[in-house]
Amino acid sequence: RRDAVGWARRVGLFDSIPGVEAGGVWDERRFLLFDLAHCASMIHADASREQLNLSSDWLAWGTYGDDYYPVVFGASRDLAAAKLCDERLGLFMPIDLGAVPEPLNPLERGLADLWRRTATPMNEAARRDFRAAIETMTASWLWELGNQAGNRVPDPIDYVEMRRSTFGSDLTMSLAKLAHYDLVPAELYHTRVMRELDTAAQDYATFTNDLFSYQKEIEFEGEVHNMVLVVENFLQVDRLTARNVVADLMTARMRQFEHIVTEDLPAMFEEFELGDEVRGVLTRHADGLKDWMSGILEWHRRCARYTEAELRRHHHGSVPAATLSRLLPSGPGTSALR
Repeated sequence: RRDAVGWARRVGLFDSIPGVEAGGVWDERRFLLFDLAHCASMIHADASREQLNLSSDWLAWGTYGDDYYPVVFGASRDLAAAKLCDERLGLFMPIDLGAVPEPLNPLERGLADLWRRTATPMNEAARRDFRAAIETMTASWLWELGNQAGNRVPDPIDYVEMRRSTFGSDLTMSLAKLAHYDLVPAELYHTRVMRELDTAAQDYATFTNDLFSYQKEIEFEGEVHNMVLVVENFLQVDRLTARNVVADLMTARMRQFEHIVTEDLPAMFEEFELGDEVRGVLTRHADGLKDWMSGILEWHRRCARYTEAELRRHHHGSVPAATLSRLLPSGPGTSALR
């Protein structure tokens, strides 16, 4: 926790951002309440201190970015600036670990530091895969901004697939795979069994987040990206019925995960005639996903990020965004009033 807040301070996650009324995306008090180091310690339970610091800092950077894009670009609907920001992030992940430009903001500064620390011990193939996971996540934030600008609630299929990216699932899961990259052939992780194992866990975790973040996103931020809202809109039902549908989907995904672990994974071992060492790595990967899911659930239960008291404090007692949109007039000439 001490290392995490020190790193966040050094790369500027608490700095003021031009054009942001509140001054910055985060302050130190909010960061401490989020307790991302606790989340990292549960989803990467066997990590060394160095590995745990790295995981904590990646969680901080990804969560900050997820907040940064809508705060900096969402209110102004400046999608061109968001796209330029996203394109520049690639400059700070050189495959050859060469020189990078001077960072212009905390997002770039944090990524430059994390890339150097993470990619240095990797081989080139691992660096390319890891960079792709990061780029998939940041590109998905642009997709969210586009929907938000058009006030467009996604359909369930698009939402579920994109939610795995916006949540940074591949990024956080990749951190656990890096130590075994040379031992397990990359194509094994792309088999149907391994991909379904990963996506079942990812959906369980993202639905968990959507249940806990519903009030934050819908009432206070006027968001359109939440599985409960997606179900409400698609099935034309009330929010409590939609909540129950999402909970049922979580249960179904967990049962599928358990079936894959007990039935499909051993069958895959036999089909590919895998040796004991590789079988052990993939079995530990499945066990790591259990830590990942349970850790994410426990973090949401304990974290102050989604509590009503913290939401009202952060929004300074202002009228929630969704309520405001219903109270204010719309149409030509009303932007100044808003």
